[in-house]
Amino acid sequence: MYTLFKYQVIRLFRDKMVLIWAFIFPVILSLLFMAMFSGLANSYAAHAIDFGVVADSAYDKAPGLSTLVEKISDAHGENHLINATSFTSAQEAEEAVQEGSISGYLDVEEGNPTIHVTPSLSETEQTAIPIIKAVITSYIQTRDQAESLAKNGKLDAQALAQLQTPHISTEREQITQAPSDPQVRYYFSLLAFACGMGVMVSLAATQDAMPDASELGARRAMAGVPRWRVLASIFMGSWLCTLVCLLVAFYFIRIVVGINFGEHVELCHIAIAAASFMSCAAGMALGTFKRITGGIVSGIITLLSLFTGLYGSAAMSFASTFEQNFPLLASLNPLWQTAHGFYSLLYYDTLDPFFQNCTAILIMAAVFFTVALIRMRRMSYARL
Repeated sequence: MYTLFKYQVIRLFRDKMVLIWAFIFPVILSLLFMAMFSGLANSYAAHAIDFGVVADSAYDKAPGLSTLVEKISDAHGENHLINATSFTSAQEAEEAVQEGSISGYLDVEEGNPTIHVTPSLSETEQTAIPIIKAVITSYIQTRDQAESLAKNGKLDAQALAQLQTPHISTEREQITQAPSDPQVRYYFSLLAFACGMGVMVSLAATQDAMPDASELGARRAMAGVPRWRVLASIFMGSWLCTLVCLLVAFYFIRIVVGINFGEHVELCHIAIAAASFMSCAAGMALGTFKRITGGIVSGIITLLSLFTGLYGSAAMSFASTFEQNFPLLASLNPLWQTAHGFYSLLYYDTLDPFFQNCTAILIMAAVFFTVALIRMRRMSYARL
């Protein structure tokens, strides 16, 4: 059995298909993801936009508004939100908006500053506009409070200081072990997809070992070696080759791409080992069916990856919706169990979900291995 295992490993490592599906393909996809997500964090940051200000008599009468506009239009300040352009009337500002030279303008209507924006905003402008509206709303609230205190004769130095002190109504707190990152889930799905592609390795190895598939398979059948030993050597050899390639790809994603897998990164090796174990068992079970080709198997894996959200934000939203509405069906997906195992290591404060995922993966592996063993034992041939 050791001899069978040794030569199986040597043959698989010489096979280009193993390197392509288990190593090169996930590395290429991770580089594509790296290029796609390189500007993701920057796209959520607020950048200054070209904005008009109608500096008429109503604007001059608004207490403190000009000071506020100067502060958010200061290119060297920390709160640079707009590149202000002054206009004498709202009609001039409206014409500038229609020409596309500014994204919108600020004017004072009935004593209150009002923001007007163009319907066709760019992605950068869509990020900045809500912040500008929040600043103007805060200005109106502070002004109304000051006017109310002044009307009641309570606007002393202490009350004025309190109005000028920024009040934080919400604070950002981190409740997970690692900071949330929207791109990490895609790499979890990528690793699940790569582990699933281990099916291709054991599928090819199993079909090559079939007595009527090749001369090598016929010689193995005539050698008198029990079929369970042949199956075990194929399985162990495929698992070892797949595991080595996946671990190299995992460290590439972790070190080169720079993905944070949390504090329990050592347990990711267990997840990869369990997932590759299951995929090789599935490949052996499918390999006992002569009509199942690599194209069919890759199509099945590609379809299952849809439910892990591998193919973009729309697929991720669909996967989340499907998981919420059909949790049992989602849990029957081996790739979902793999991706959720990585997810639970990063975001859950207990390891129970992770071990539940690993247990489910090993149960699936046992089912696949049992199917493969039963079918191999029942096969008979009229001639070789």
